[in-house]
Amino acid sequence: MKIHYTLENLPHFLNPVVTVGVFDGVHLGHVKVIEQLVDYAKQKEGESILLTFDPHPQEVLHPRVDFFLINTIEERIALLSQTDIDHLIVVPFTFAFSQLTYEQFIRKILIGKIKAKAIVMGPNHSFGKNREGHFDNITELCHKCEVDVVEIPEFISQDIAVRSSKIRHYITEGNLQKAEELLGHPIHNH
Repeated sequence: MKIHYTLENLPHFLNPVVTVGVFDGVHLGHVKVIEQLVDYAKQKEGESILLTFDPHPQEVLHPRVDFFLINTIEERIALLSQTDIDHLIVVPFTFAFSQLTYEQFIRKILIGKIKAKAIVMGPNHSFGKNREGHFDNITELCHKCEVDVVEIPEFISQDIAVRSSKIRHYITEGNLQKAEELLGHPIHNH
């Protein structure tokens, strides 16, 4: 896995297939997204790219005393490096960056800088200013721009939707066993 810490001077990617998200915890749900990303990139004879953010958008936009990250960015990179992703792009998340609409994000970043041929995303995923980009309008825009959208089903573990927020809740409660079941690996630094 090659790591890029900026959107500037990115290499020319071959048929890039991209997924976007924080991936805090790199939990079992994230692993399913990554498997779909890698499989689809192989089908398209392209490269798999995971675009993540540091710091976490919540830390910039809605700082709360009780919010914490499951992993540091270094731990997240270490966990992601154990997957088959070709490239990891770590975008510095700032307030100015948060003001990009989903359309600007898709046109300027995913298409303009990465030259994405496909985006892999879950049905409940959203991005862009005020999280206005959701599956339907992202799909509509991507269709106009000749970018495929690959929908992945939400991964259900023991009837619980696997989410980083749920894992944080278990950690806060001290239920580390339940948190680790959803993570699929031991918790770091807790």
